[in-house]
Amino acid sequence: MMTIDIKNKLLLMVIVSICLTICSCSDDENDSQEIVPPTSTGEFVDSRDGEVYHWVEYDGLQWMTENFRYDILSYANCRNYIDEQDWVDYAPEQHATRNRAKYGMYYTLEGALRACPEGWRLPSDEDWQRLEKAMGMSPNDASRYDWRGCNVKSMVSTKDRTTHLQLLLGGYITYHVYTNLRNGCRFKGAWGFYWTSTKDPEKKGDFYIYRKVAYNRDEVCRQSMEPVNQLLSVRYVRDAR
Repeated sequence: MMTIDIKNKLLLMVIVSICLTICSCSDDENDSQEIVPPTSTGEFVDSRDGEVYHWVEYDGLQWMTENFRYDILSYANCRNYIDEQDWVDYAPEQHATRNRAKYGMYYTLEGALRACPEGWRLPSDEDWQRLEKAMGMSPNDASRYDWRGCNVKSMVSTKDRTTHLQLLLGGYITYHVYTNLRNGCRFKGAWGFYWTSTKDPEKKGDFYIYRKVAYNRDEVCRQSMEPVNQLLSVRYVRDAR
């Protein structure tokens, strides 16, 4: 009986080890991963406020390389990120301008659709999957939920790394914690959250797919949330001309 139990434990350990190997990026794979260059680059000027955005092209799609920062003048659907310390310093609007230049504005899904400049669109889940596959993610991984692929090094810019796409870890704003965090700001510098325009077909109710990236993970998360009380970062996309 003892021999059988030991064999079963050893078998379980082997299975777990294989699963971890398949489902995660190895250190060697991370070290050898190169940043994927775009096929073309350019810039776009938003005629509404004169703001300049750069773009990079991957698989026939042109992606903005800065978080969008157009103010639609709707406090419920468009917000600046203000740190807790900024409130203590009694200069929230000054700090909001600083944060806006780097991290852009934060939008509800409705706000993201309203802020979109002419000729661009809020990317669909399919657009994001095309981008992820252009970065080297497998089609099977791209269509899965939760954390998948090993593509962050080609997508996210940090203090130690610059990418062409320059996704930022801007956190998000939620009204669910408004009373505890002044304006509901969470996870700046740790996670980045980006809207898609696609409703989640796997869930009942009003849930929309988003992308999440993290400072300590090499995968990209594909998940969904209710759009009303959450304000995320936005990158617009358009078909290459």
